[in-house]
Amino acid sequence: VTRRLGLQRLDMGELLTVPGSRWVVARTTDTTVPEGKLFVAPLASLGRPGTPWRRLATEADKVVEVELQGDALYVMTQAGTPRRKVVKVDLARGQVEGAPVVVAEPKDSVLEGIALTPTAVIASVRHGTHVTLRRHERGDLTGRALPVPALGTSWVASAPAQDSEILLTAFSGWTEPPRWLRVEGERFTDVKLGEQGLPIHLQQGLPEVVVTEVDVPSHDGVLVPMTILHKKGLVLDGRNPVLLDGYASYGSSISAYFSTETLAWIERGGVAAFINPRGSGVHGDAWHRAGFKTTKSNTWKDGIAGAKYLIAKGYGSAKTMGITGTSAGGIFVGRAVTEAPELFAAAIFNVGVMDAVRAEDSANGVTNISEFGTVKDPAEFKALLEMSTYHAIQEGTAYPGVLLVHGLNDPRVDVWHSGKTAAALQAAQARVP
Repeated sequence: VTRRLGLQRLDMGELLTVPGSRWVVARTTDTTVPEGKLFVAPLASLGRPGTPWRRLATEADKVVEVELQGDALYVMTQAGTPRRKVVKVDLARGQVEGAPVVVAEPKDSVLEGIALTPTAVIASVRHGTHVTLRRHERGDLTGRALPVPALGTSWVASAPAQDSEILLTAFSGWTEPPRWLRVEGERFTDVKLGEQGLPIHLQQGLPEVVVTEVDVPSHDGVLVPMTILHKKGLVLDGRNPVLLDGYASYGSSISAYFSTETLAWIERGGVAAFINPRGSGVHGDAWHRAGFKTTKSNTWKDGIAGAKYLIAKGYGSAKTMGITGTSAGGIFVGRAVTEAPELFAAAIFNVGVMDAVRAEDSANGVTNISEFGTVKDPAEFKALLEMSTYHAIQEGTAYPGVLLVHGLNDPRVDVWHSGKTAAALQAAQARVP
């Protein structure tokens, strides 16, 4: 209703306030990409006619995350810094552009998130599938690593971070059940918050798992990170069942996490492989943009390269290779299977985007134009057609066995994606010579 702010149809808004701050920050995004608009106003003016909103940032500032504290707004941005940095905006008169840097762009990792204590910025830093924490005191642009039990994924709870230097963090890893940690200075201790993790007798029965991190050369020579998990002592003779999992959209990356399903698979002799193709954010914004709209084909070609690597190294074979993807990961799994069906014995299309051309016309479709493109743009239409599994199905082709999972009332990916793809695959398979 405040037309002078220049909001668009897809600008979904939120208001941010915190105790002790006299400001209210308004942030908008299209719900799909984080970049949007930022405004600030005195908290006391909220709800009154003519609230004096002042613009802090536009989409060009590429704001990823914000945290409010007192008279300052801490902003994580990827404008000109694809691995991201954090700046501190003076809310009385400053803007994101030109604001002083308080957390520098990492050289060999990516900033994933931030939290604030009374005197420091706590940065979540991604190294492949692992996310660690770094504490940045005032004036310390590089920060220092906080202790963690092992390699895995750590996140800071939103409370009591603003009010205390003692942190409450969540931790999990490929072989580490979820746990809560109290981090104080250089020490961490376990915190029991009700029933959590696995009972001790089940933890003692877990298989011993080998975790291998590799960089796989893709179709164009670019190295793609993949994590491989299997039971210790497993013979790599090409006969093991393999499940390759990928997502690679919106800059979202697969992180190390504890999964009883994965461990059950491994316990029975299976190999689990998790890949972060282009389209994910494992190496920052540039990696995301390299699997985005007209470059989206890199996503499934990276997945195909991962499958070829697993076969070449003896983890499995085309007779034992499975692949899976969920939601937007339907593009990853669907196009890998339709471009290289000879590599796979089975595939799981889990609530997948299967018809990228028609997806724009669905209830949730318009918000995804910023990630995948629009049929109204000739170049983007061609890219949508190329990333559409349904349109890539060829009659007379022997496709692997496919399980299509969906909910009839799914509000994000309409069920017809799976329905029409199942019909097309059945028709194509029926005409195999």
